[in-house]
Amino acid sequence: GNLRQLETLDIRGTSIVMLPQTIIKLQKLQHLHAGFPTKGNYLCTRHLLHTYGFNQLDACTSLCCCAATPCIMMDKDYGGVVLPGGARKLKSLHTIRGVHVAYGDAVIQEIGRLSGLRKLGVMGINEKNDVKFCSAISNLSRLESLSVQSDKGCLDDITSPPKNLRSLKLEGRLGVLPEWIKKLQNLVKLKLSFTTSSQV
Repeated sequence: GNLRQLETLDIRGTSIVMLPQTIIKLQKLQHLHAGFPTKGNYLCTRHLLHTYGFNQLDACTSLCCCAATPCIMMDKDYGGVVLPGGARKLKSLHTIRGVHVAYGDAVIQEIGRLSGLRKLGVMGINEKNDVKFCSAISNLSRLESLSVQSDKGCLDDITSPPKNLRSLKLEGRLGVLPEWIKKLQNLVKLKLSFTTSSQV
């Protein structure tokens, strides 16, 4: 909380799951990166080590799980960070990556009030919070990049998608592509991971 000049906070690859309340004092913070830098072998190895109790040798020799068992890599409780109350006060934020929103609607509302956001990456979207998340996204008119991990296709309720969105990543059991994607005239990158969509 004393790093008042801090502009970038990168805690990717750590075991931090909740940010302290004092982060809201960082009024100059522009970029917040959490979770893991990639979804490849690095994540899979750490997951085996820390979640399933594998030793280093077993983890390294079991890397094929990334291809054989994608559900391990899709554990939504692993790798995200929870924002504290009051995060809406971080008006300088342009980037938030790796935020977990499944532990209450308050954090979604906080994100929805960060009108200056350009890049957003969240996980933990489900049928209980998808309506509020879609409402929050509709408020982020400056958003250019959006990455979402969801339990299923829960993004149909975005009424006004950010018109400046250029990059969209959807990860989860997506049945069909949301209709609002047709409105994204500036979209240049679309990435689908672990989906079951028959449209692509």
